[in-house]
Amino acid sequence: MKSKNFIERDIENLLEQQLLKNSWEINFRNKNKNVYHQQARTEEENNKLLGLKPDFCLYIDRNSSCPEIIIETKKPNMNLAKTKAQALNYAKILNSKIIILFDGIQTKSYWVDNGEDLLENGLKVNSIKDKKFYGKFLSINSNHYIDTNISINSKEELIAVFAFTNQKLRKAGITKGMERFFEFSNLLFLKLISEKNDIVSESIPEYIKWESYKNKVGDELLSYINNTVIPALEKIFNRQNEETLFSKLIIQDAVALKQIIDKLDKLNLNGIKTDIKGDAFEYFIQKYNTSNNDLGEYFTPRHIVNFLVQLAAPKYSEKIYDPFCGTGGILISTFNYVKDMLKENGYLTDSVLKDLKENTVFGSEISSNARIAKMNMILTGDGHSNINQKDTLLNPIKEEFDIVITNIPFNLEGTARDLYSLLSDNGNSQSLQHIINSLNKKITSRAYVIVPEAVLNNKELKNFRKYLIDNSLLKQIISLPAGIFLPYTEAKSSILILQGFNNKKIDAIKYARIKNDGFTLTQRRRKITNKVNDLEEYLFDNSYATYEIKTHKIINDTNYSFIWFKYFNEIPENHILLKQILKEERIKNINSYETVTVTKHNFYGIISGEEYWGDSFISVTSETNEDYKVLNKKSIAYNPSRANTGSIGINLTKKNVAVSKMYVTFKVADKNFLPEYVFLCLKSQEGIQNIKDRSFGSVRQSIRFDDLCTIAIPNISKIEQTKLVNIANKKYQDYIKYKQELSLFDIKKNIL
Repeated sequence: MKSKNFIERDIENLLEQQLLKNSWEINFRNKNKNVYHQQARTEEENNKLLGLKPDFCLYIDRNSSCPEIIIETKKPNMNLAKTKAQALNYAKILNSKIIILFDGIQTKSYWVDNGEDLLENGLKVNSIKDKKFYGKFLSINSNHYIDTNISINSKEELIAVFAFTNQKLRKAGITKGMERFFEFSNLLFLKLISEKNDIVSESIPEYIKWESYKNKVGDELLSYINNTVIPALEKIFNRQNEETLFSKLIIQDAVALKQIIDKLDKLNLNGIKTDIKGDAFEYFIQKYNTSNNDLGEYFTPRHIVNFLVQLAAPKYSEKIYDPFCGTGGILISTFNYVKDMLKENGYLTDSVLKDLKENTVFGSEISSNARIAKMNMILTGDGHSNINQKDTLLNPIKEEFDIVITNIPFNLEGTARDLYSLLSDNGNSQSLQHIINSLNKKITSRAYVIVPEAVLNNKELKNFRKYLIDNSLLKQIISLPAGIFLPYTEAKSSILILQGFNNKKIDAIKYARIKNDGFTLTQRRRKITNKVNDLEEYLFDNSYATYEIKTHKIINDTNYSFIWFKYFNEIPENHILLKQILKEERIKNINSYETVTVTKHNFYGIISGEEYWGDSFISVTSETNEDYKVLNKKSIAYNPSRANTGSIGINLTKKNVAVSKMYVTFKVADKNFLPEYVFLCLKSQEGIQNIKDRSFGSVRQSIRFDDLCTIAIPNISKIEQTKLVNIANKKYQDYIKYKQELSLFDIKKNIL
């Protein structure tokens, strides 16, 4: 107990230092004291607490009727959701507006009324601030403070500008998505580089700044940008004389160009700390890649990028590398993380900043996105970025970096078999070998890599997984939920945490599952509010929902699989694994039962083939269905590659039927469970998500029967099962009834 109190008091001391640094008064002898430890300021307030003791109560003003801020301090690795709930409880008792959670490493700030993050110009407040800072939020009574000097108040407003520009560029004849994006990037850079800021160290001549040409029109405007501004910027920023960084505008429509210039002129982005071109890139690829497929890229969600960087916790003097850097989002987040830490602790001198710019972040990118990454990094403030446009796999790096943070290209074609020791043609294997080889031999070297789930289980990567285990390279796997990269791809992914060669021997791999990343797992990925997500929980407590897989168990698996449910099952209380109650059926249709199809478009999933396909039935089925599978009465079938979208059916007809031989068919073998109940469990939202989390594949995500059987369902009585089945069936019958009535709806008969 003494040890625990000592650690917690240490964290309180750290907080008090931060408060003093930000001009809060904690000295009890000072009449202006505004920080109270383990109590509120007045007897009346303490009586309201009924013996509860908030760690710190902060008062903005001497006349404050209540503490505006409650701070809870905890040891690292404590449960964030529990700590947040505790702080919110104190705040609601005392009518406080802001809560802060502090564990000596991280600071989380929330607005009490809605439980959401405190945001300044769209960015989370993740450090202790002074009274004046918090007063801004109190004055507007909101969790989101926006500087009135900034005309762009949200990402949505930025996207509106992107959409306008995109439309004008398309009408001007630039039809290819990537060309429009590069054209827009050039124009946006021209605007941003001219704004008053401290992000660019170079002295930009007045004659090439935005103000010098924004009022020009027609051919004079186009000529001035192409023949004066672009060459000057190229000379200033492309000192390495590599590929062209700033290309001349390809737009020829001077009227459209002027309209775009006028639109961009209204932007005042000074002070908005965001990856502007990353936002633009996300907009372009989200809008066009999913339909036109003319960009061929997908975007790493910003909150996942920030999660990776916070996991890595890079320090000043460490060299960080992203070998597949795209438009530079990870490098930007990393650079800002290190810079902010230095600034927060008062170490950001001119010489340190210069060193930070020149020797911290490095990137490589095969596509012309490298240009965008360099421009992005210039705007971020790292000067002339260490980013090269090249084929990463064809340019191996040996023991050069302290940290690698990246999202490898999923299922990239291998181009460099002979350059890597495993001699694999698989691009995933080559990418990961490149990453491992680039780490130096320090005991602190580490890599944080997003990989497709295929890396964890596909047979063709067995030798690579063995390589990781044999060389003690894999420390941890963090499983991300299926759908995290929607709308670009449904492929499931994980984060591998690796260490370099000749490091400490690893006998057990840590494994954590992220189920809620803070956004809905749908095409539109809407933010979930009023709930602590698993990413935050994990950062606050890295033992959160973490298991261990002993390496000897992986070695004993013939496939060296890294999939979690091969080694442990998450069985909530009062649940049972499906493998205990199901039995697969593989009965050949020698009796030529009627063919049916399994579809997600019918709730119970089974429709007569002729009814479903109509006149096309003959063309989509075999001449004979003798090699089909029999689906017995009340047996269940699913399409392995479509089950993750709800393609599951139960045979509730009074006869046996036949389904395609590609389907998996099974029965409920335990008489204590109703087949209809098991079906409802699988068809539920939670059931489909469980199926998604167990589906794998390079193109389509497919689930095996053995993997389906690792799902746990509620173990309830047959009486309770019957009630649920009856409720579902009643709702289904009502749905059919009202659907039919709506189809026959007569407006005249229903006019009152």
